[in-house]
Amino acid sequence: MSNATTGSDRLIPDQQPPEQERGSRLTRLTRPVVTHWQFTIVLAAAVLMRIIVIIGYPPILWFNDSYNYVFDAVRHIPDKVRPNGYPFFIDLLVPLHSAYPLTLLQAGMGVVMGVIIYALLRHRGLPWWGAALPTLPVLFDSYELHLEHMVTADTLFIFLGTLAIVILCWSDRPSVPVMAVAGLLIGYATLVRSVGQPLLVVVLVAMLVRRVGWRRLVTLVVAGIVPIAAYMFWFHGTYGRYGLTESSGTFLYSRVSTFAECAKINPPADVRALCDPTPTHLRPVSGEYLWADNELWPDNHVTTPLYNLYNSTDNSLRFTPRVNGMAAKFARDAILAQPFDYLRVVTHDTLHTFGWNRQPDPNNYYGNSPAFQFVPGPTVDALIPWWAGPDVPAHLAKWTKKYGNDVSARHMYAARQEFDGAGLGNTTVVQPWQRLLQIYQRYIYLRGTLLGLIVLIGAAGVLGRWRRWGGIGLLPWLVGALMIVLPPMTAGFSYRYVIAAIPAACLAAGLAFARRPGDKSVGALAADLRRHLGRGGAVEQE
Repeated sequence: MSNATTGSDRLIPDQQPPEQERGSRLTRLTRPVVTHWQFTIVLAAAVLMRIIVIIGYPPILWFNDSYNYVFDAVRHIPDKVRPNGYPFFIDLLVPLHSAYPLTLLQAGMGVVMGVIIYALLRHRGLPWWGAALPTLPVLFDSYELHLEHMVTADTLFIFLGTLAIVILCWSDRPSVPVMAVAGLLIGYATLVRSVGQPLLVVVLVAMLVRRVGWRRLVTLVVAGIVPIAAYMFWFHGTYGRYGLTESSGTFLYSRVSTFAECAKINPPADVRALCDPTPTHLRPVSGEYLWADNELWPDNHVTTPLYNLYNSTDNSLRFTPRVNGMAAKFARDAILAQPFDYLRVVTHDTLHTFGWNRQPDPNNYYGNSPAFQFVPGPTVDALIPWWAGPDVPAHLAKWTKKYGNDVSARHMYAARQEFDGAGLGNTTVVQPWQRLLQIYQRYIYLRGTLLGLIVLIGAAGVLGRWRRWGGIGLLPWLVGALMIVLPPMTAGFSYRYVIAAIPAACLAAGLAFARRPGDKSVGALAADLRRHLGRGGAVEQE
């Protein structure tokens, strides 16, 4: 009802609008779908692709780490190699005794990421097609679809990070409750994947530059630290030490393994056992060095230093406090003694991200192996370790008779039964969908060169708003850049790790074209950037 004095359409308190004005609940729910019908079509296609993935590889895909995630979810003990953030999530679904809830939730996360990126860019003034374009790599990249359908922490980590970025970019000055929610999301993301550990610092810097106020910054920091601190206390209760893992030093050691030479490092006696006399080109790649027992051919008869420490194939021995401390010390000495070699390998792996084609293994770029692709049934079966295959009881009986009781394998089998019942969640391959997905993955994925272009567009948007320290696009661009550079710095290159950068990088590229009150047009930004770089050009005024 209109106010006769002011002419406004505000309602009189406690009085409902006429029935014809209220509309049905169904109408209100479908209004966004109708209003954004073009993006609805895009979204429907993205949902269809996820349905094809689910019916092509039911119920879910696995790789080596997947079994450990399920094991950790069931036994409720902190893992020494990786934080338990993802097992916490799986644990919520264990009572359902089916892998399908996890499959559907992770597929839903992929769709929701596309929706919230579109919503933010529309909120920031982009037309529907401009807001939809940055969502395409998230919604349709075949490797993204593959990760969503796998028991792996990547999808949950990417989802939490993207959600935090979106809510922090919705307003130039987010409210205190929003900062608290974002902090909790970032803190939990840190527990899902170790690569998220610097995330809170990066977000804090971006929000500090935006001058959101000390109260909001304190809220962000406190909320972000709470889940991390709680986990560290839990870790201490189990192992007697405050920490998230016992693996950071060992992973960094694997990074420097590609160039470390003890003749140059001259390490102290307490870490000299980690010296590898094998020429660097005959060592396994950094991503595999800490798992490998032997060097590469023709020196494959020589065992690696990590193996030699205990003369055991038990990889868990490589993540003890002693080994982790030794490895961290050796790695730091190697970086200080060979800084240019470290810079060289990090730069080389980072730039490799932007190649047009993906290099298949064994060309030294782990993450493009069959475990991370849509492959035929026989290849899927061949990737399953003996202790996780469909005939585990029979294998265990033979193994026990020959080598003795394998307690860990039996516990793993029991955990998978708890997760998905008698079926264990074992993957089946269904035609013709598998073949369709294999063809799809051959062509539909974000090329590294295109990702590089997206990163440059985001950088141009940040530099173009240099007077405002990068504006709203600084946060997603920093996060995207961090996700690209950090793995080569701390562990090694993997195409799988690069996918974590895609949503943030695409969002930053979209925000480069955002126009809200106080923002300049794209042409004005380009002219301002040219002038700032000394190339002249008048700045368009709005």
